[in-house]
Amino acid sequence: MLEKVNGIVKVNQNSRYVVFLFDTYEMNRKMLQDRFVKGESTWYTDEKGTGDDGKVFYRIAKDGEWIEAEYVDFIQMTD
Repeated sequence: MLEKVNGIVKVNQNSRYVVFLFDTYEMNRKMLQDRFVKGESTWYTDEKGTGDDGKVFYRIAKDGEWIEAEYVDFIQMTD
């Protein structure tokens, strides 16, 4: 399931760590070995996807890079 959102996600891991990104939120997702974000960084997001397995992801790049919701805190932006 895909839904539109308007917000910021802040990586809830320590800045010494990185969180790897995925190519999609759907169950056939693949981890992008060379794409990651640093802990404590913030990113704009416009889509939230929930796979058939129940895992939730936020899209943080227009070219389809997704971060798992358990590693971020979502902050809603007002219009």
